Amino acid sequence: MSSIISVSAVVCTVAVACSIVTLIVPQGSTKRVINAVVGVFIICCMILPVKNAVSGFTLDFHIPNLEGSFTASSDEAYEKAVLSETKSSLESSLVSYLLSKNYKVKSAEITLNSKVKSGIYIESICIYIDKSELKNSPEIISLTEKKFETTPELLVT
Repeated sequence: MSSIISVSAVVCTVAVACSIVTLIVPQGSTKRVINAVVGVFIICCMILPVKNAVSGFTLDFHIPNLEGSFTASSDEAYEKAVLSETKSSLESSLVSYLLSKNYKVKSAEITLNSKVKSGIYIESICIYIDKSELKNSPEIISLTEKKFETTPELLVT
């Protein structure tokens, strides 16, 4: 902001000084030459601060190294897709299985773990049931344990 004020002050001072010089110069060919010189001088006075401002301006942008922080390798993306597909397949399989045994199950949520390099493991199973199915909860737990080898948690909704 201070550079704009200083440029404005210089341009105004130069303009006033040049107008005083052109008033003093007598009419004729000398006045035409002085007007041309004064015009070039005023243009230079206006261009010089702009040139200095542009020469001090750089287009160097610091782009932080984000490599690896927001990107996933193809292996990670593949693993995530496999986990997602396996999760949805297991959940629909469990709901279908329990419905085929005449138990009213609203939905199931299965949490998977693939941190161990040798496979995918079921960490937990949550089964959402109606209050009317609460009396059948031991059978639902037993069937799920036999099918998935994990003790489920029953949640009444």
